Amino acid sequence: MTVRRDGELAIHCTCLLIEAGGQRTLVDTGFGDSLRTDRHHSLLVSLDAVGMRPEDIGWVILTHTHGDHAGGTTRRAGDGWVPTFREAEYVVQDREVAAMRDRDDAFWRTRFQPLVDHGQLRLINGDGALDGYVACRLTPGHTRGHQAVMISTPLGDAIFLGDLAVLTRNLEHPEWNPSWAWSTEEDISSRRAIIALAARTGALVIVGHDPERPFVHVALDGDRAKVTDAPRDA
Repeated sequence: MTVRRDGELAIHCTCLLIEAGGQRTLVDTGFGDSLRTDRHHSLLVSLDAVGMRPEDIGWVILTHTHGDHAGGTTRRAGDGWVPTFREAEYVVQDREVAAMRDRDDAFWRTRFQPLVDHGQLRLINGDGALDGYVACRLTPGHTRGHQAVMISTPLGDAIFLGDLAVLTRNLEHPEWNPSWAWSTEEDISSRRAIIALAARTGALVIVGHDPERPFVHVALDGDRAKVTDAPRDA
């Protein structure tokens, strides 16, 4: 997060587009209409820049339901809200939406109830593969049902962390934890497990909020993680 001279906040939120096996999958949706954002860096503008229309997306995986990751699940349409990606199935952990559904707050009514109404919300429980390329791994802690996304391709593996590591520095110091985590103990445990997995497999690690070091590789030196930057076109 950066404070600009005009007093506005610059917040970097990484969303990921995966094209594999004839399927197009989007991971996280950014703020959407939750905040006034720079349109030149909006998700839909970025998708358009690579020739992708919202209706081209088949799956939308949400790492969790915070507004900076799930705010773009829907868009305003007249006096209501409709799914932004009208052909997509939205994949979320059941335990992640349970509490929000019970609260029935404004974010649920505007960002998730429309998905239910259009039959586009798919709830999963724990780890699970969507196909031979993309899988979800439950990583609770930041939120109750936070999930990382595992990508397997002939070119190598990758792990999208969401907010399991907000910054790359959280990989180097997994004991450093955001104060707003649902469970500090589980967050640290999930982070250490993913670090070990990334080190063992050599997977590319993609961090959720680090504009300077979004893509890294992790190795273990004893109990300590060593992080090296990966090329942005890796």
